Amino acid sequence: MPLSGRAAAVMVLCALFISAQAPVQEVVIHTHPYTPVLHAESNLVETGLTVRDSSGRPVAGLQASDFEVLDDGVSRPIAAFSELRADGTPASSGVPGVRPAGSVPPSEAPPSQPRFVTFFFDDFHVGNGGMLFVKQAARAFLAKGLKPADRFSIIATSGQGDLDFTNDAKQFADRLEHVSSHVRPIPILPCGVSPTDSYVFLHNLDGDIREAAIVAAMPCTNCSSSDPPAQCRAKAAAIAQQIASSTWEQMQAQSLDTISALRFAVKRLSEMKGTRILVMTSAGFLLRPGMPPELEGVLDGAVRGNVVVHAIGAEGLDGSIMGRKDLLYRSIYAAPLAEMADGTGGHYFHDTNELAGAMDSAANPEVSYLLAFQAGKPDGKFHNLKIRFQSKRTASIEFRPGYFSPDPKKEQPPRARLDEAVFSKQTLREIPASVTVSAGASEGGSVPITIALTVDVNRLQFGDANGRHMQQLVFLMTLLDAGGGLVTGKESIMDLALTDAKLESLKKDSLKAVATLSAPPGTYQVRTIVREGMKGGIAAATTPVELRAQ
Repeated sequence: MPLSGRAAAVMVLCALFISAQAPVQEVVIHTHPYTPVLHAESNLVETGLTVRDSSGRPVAGLQASDFEVLDDGVSRPIAAFSELRADGTPASSGVPGVRPAGSVPPSEAPPSQPRFVTFFFDDFHVGNGGMLFVKQAARAFLAKGLKPADRFSIIATSGQGDLDFTNDAKQFADRLEHVSSHVRPIPILPCGVSPTDSYVFLHNLDGDIREAAIVAAMPCTNCSSSDPPAQCRAKAAAIAQQIASSTWEQMQAQSLDTISALRFAVKRLSEMKGTRILVMTSAGFLLRPGMPPELEGVLDGAVRGNVVVHAIGAEGLDGSIMGRKDLLYRSIYAAPLAEMADGTGGHYFHDTNELAGAMDSAANPEVSYLLAFQAGKPDGKFHNLKIRFQSKRTASIEFRPGYFSPDPKKEQPPRARLDEAVFSKQTLREIPASVTVSAGASEGGSVPITIALTVDVNRLQFGDANGRHMQQLVFLMTLLDAGGGLVTGKESIMDLALTDAKLESLKKDSLKAVATLSAPPGTYQVRTIVREGMKGGIAAATTPVELRAQ
């Protein structure tokens, strides 16, 4: 049983290779509270959900009994349910007394997972004026302050201003100033129409625009008054088709640049352990009608990585009276944004000038819910999810569209083995690591435990990229009670990109790390896990410790 509230964990990874002279880019460390990840054997599926009223505001105060979960059309009982406030803390539960493995009843909820938020700026499709408006909104969001456990990153379509995950508000603000518009205008070709009308013509979306494109191409037919009108029209239609195709190729190249950057953002987010949110700001872009494979690939990656995408229309609210063509233009540019949000359980914020409020609602919703249900046997297939109200309501529900059931024929994923090692008593020596544990003097009702860990770098395998030696080490420092239950813990992911000189130095001195946990007096087990990323080798050790009040 975890100790409520009193057990604290403070980890300071003091890798001795990080010195004042070492380049910052040689190591990137993410540290957060450790919570076991759900795996196939538990058959428990979690999904976050947000309920919004007709004005788009989050709805609070709902219970598990208000919802029904359908898994590929099969009703599933809700095993755990929590309401989460803006700070990520559980507020209420609709299933009192139900405590399956991995569930999150508020009375004994694990430390809230860190929130990883990527702000995606589509600078290929937001003009100079719009970008000023967008950056002003981002600054307003930043002014509210970043929560200690949360990490934010910036990715732009152009790559200008990109920033990996950080909690440093000043660093985020500095990189934000590097984001600017990189719109590349596409010229109207002779005898052609606008790029947008070229798209509409090519995909036969509007008869009037198609006719206008044919008329515009007529001067290039070299037809005289004596030529048959039908023949001239056929020539003009062929020329219009050719011009529209050439224009569309240029437009599509820019749109695919945006898709490529989105794919990268989703992949990076999916590597993070915690709540994963992508806040995409764009004025919209054009893809082939329907569900083109490029967009489908991004959505597939987001669903597999449990990444929620919220899209924000950078064009804001247009107060002018819009005609039929204006509405058509807006709908085709907005389609990819709406698909990204709808396909990942996010929200599409549009027709609003409150971009700062939209960013805040997307990255840090005032209230949301965490729901878990028992799934069927693993079958390796994608399962469609449907969450609906038990009774008729006017509010809407946003949730992940489905999940991939683990394939029982495949090997256990590396993460599952890592989590299992925490609760196993087995000693593993697949990589060369040693650990020492010592208890300090009690203070304020808690006793600190110092964990010193050494990894022999000579026996680690490194990958090579851009002249650097690449490796990733995952450290789990956990404290278990006498019965083997998790009391507290921290996880740190250390990404290494070492120069030749630094690697040689580490081979001589070894890689050393120090962690500190604290807990009330009692009998415990310190369970230490280290995993390297090249082959997935694990070192695991258990050290009994008696914490005494002094």
